[in-house]
Amino acid sequence: MKLVATEKADQNLAPVDPWTVVHFAMGLAAGLMDVPRHVSFPAAVAYEIVEQYAERTEWGKEVLETQRPETLANVAVDLVVFAAGQWMGERWNAGGD
Repeated sequence: MKLVATEKADQNLAPVDPWTVVHFAMGLAAGLMDVPRHVSFPAAVAYEIVEQYAERTEWGKEVLETQRPETLANVAVDLVVFAAGQWMGERWNAGGD
């Protein structure tokens, strides 16, 4: 298994793919906007659950432009980088105090 997806065919198989950056950015945005963690993280988990379902349907594969559901490792990395992004956004906001 590759650690980093370097081709479209590796999307959702490797723990890190181009969408990892998007998950980080969403966490960063949540932190910068002071969205409480008890709201944002469950929302991120819910998104991953819905995505798992969608990626197992023909319409989901078409909308999400993927060939297969994410691996557990990919989901875990997405959630970890989301949390890291939110933490960084919170630290940024706290820096002015």
